[in-house]
Amino acid sequence: MLEEVYYTAYFGLCAVLIIWLGWILQSAGSVFLNDAFGGNATLVRAVAQLLDVGFYLVSVGYVAVSYRNFWPTNSYSYADVVQQVCIKLGGLMLLLGIAHLFNLLLLALFRRRGSAASGAVAS
Repeated sequence: MLEEVYYTAYFGLCAVLIIWLGWILQSAGSVFLNDAFGGNATLVRAVAQLLDVGFYLVSVGYVAVSYRNFWPTNSYSYADVVQQVCIKLGGLMLLLGIAHLFNLLLLALFRRRGSAASGAVAS
């Protein structure tokens, strides 16, 4: 019985988190992509789609790999279920946060490279 609660809670919360974060990152990320790629709309659209695909692949991949639960004993409680779901969701959020910070770092580097290239052309 508790395994069904675990799987329902884990998959449900992961789905909500992934869909919500994907929507937020997609809608807010276009500003940064436009700035990093100098307003090149075709490049911005292509990179945005690739980032979306990567986000969903990493997210769903993590959920697929980590869904398996190893209960500490044969007798477990709702507290164990909540603890396991929190550990798994925390791992997903940590992974996505690190990937997001890495992407922001890359965008900052692209922006700096684009600024240096446009400054050299203007000189």
